[in-house]
Amino acid sequence: MPDAATLIVLIQLQRRFANLLTESGPEDARSAGLLVPVAHYFADLRAMVAMIFRSWPAAREYASTACLAATLDAEHSARIARAQPLLNTPGKKKTSKPYTAPPADCLTAGAALNIAASLLDADDQIDARDRLAPLVHQLRRQDLALSTWLRRPSWISGSLRQAVMDLPPRGGMMA
Repeated sequence: MPDAATLIVLIQLQRRFANLLTESGPEDARSAGLLVPVAHYFADLRAMVAMIFRSWPAAREYASTACLAATLDAEHSARIARAQPLLNTPGKKKTSKPYTAPPADCLTAGAALNIAASLLDADDQIDARDRLAPLVHQLRRQDLALSTWLRRPSWISGSLRQAVMDLPPRGGMMA
């Protein structure tokens, strides 16, 4: 059972999402420093959840409570265990599937969405790039194919794509 602080965070997040989805809700939401249509914001959340799982623990500092961080620590370990057997399969490995699958339980989904929303709440594109750089670099090191796939124009908003594209790798050279 999550502690009181975690429950408050999750209820606030649920209210925020519900407000975005109501008929009288806003048409736009902030994503990676710019306003985007609400539908694009939710697409960005989904891509961020996959990025968070695959690059964990790069986003751990954005967890609002220790309970949410610990939940994602355990989930990441479980996803590594599901991906490991896929490494030795013939043909296309599909090792990204365990990381892109939505969380199966509410607490894990809330933990991942809490961090995704926090990362997308950047004030501007520079702030967004700064927040996302550690995840992007980790994702490129661990799964270049997934990194490329998550950044497709049909998958994320233009603002998120600008924030994660062409980030120089650590050391300064362009990837």
